[in-house]
Amino acid sequence: MRLKPGVDVLGCKPELLACLQVAEAVYARHGVELVVTSVTEGQHRRGSMHYRELAADLRVHGLPAEGSVRDEVAREIGKALGVDYDVLYEGHERPRAHVHLGYQRKEAG
Repeated sequence: MRLKPGVDVLGCKPELLACLQVAEAVYARHGVELVVTSVTEGQHRRGSMHYRELAADLRVHGLPAEGSVRDEVAREIGKALGVDYDVLYEGHERPRAHVHLGYQRKEAG
């Protein structure tokens, strides 16, 4: 796992660090090194879990863009992490495409 220059994981919650380990294993199965491109850095929507050190964005450049490989990688990560984690491929903005993952405990119900 690498961090994009300027990305800082100091202070990240254990829930985020654990999901980064899972994401790293999924990326490795696809033959790609995991690169974290944002934790609290950059601009995120108001109230984003990024600002609570509970979300990260992951580079997708090494994953094939054709087909649904990037979506599948996001689904694999999400399945491995469970319901308290939000994982999705945000690929609509080409130069800023990434996998977003975040922890947000869900209420039982």
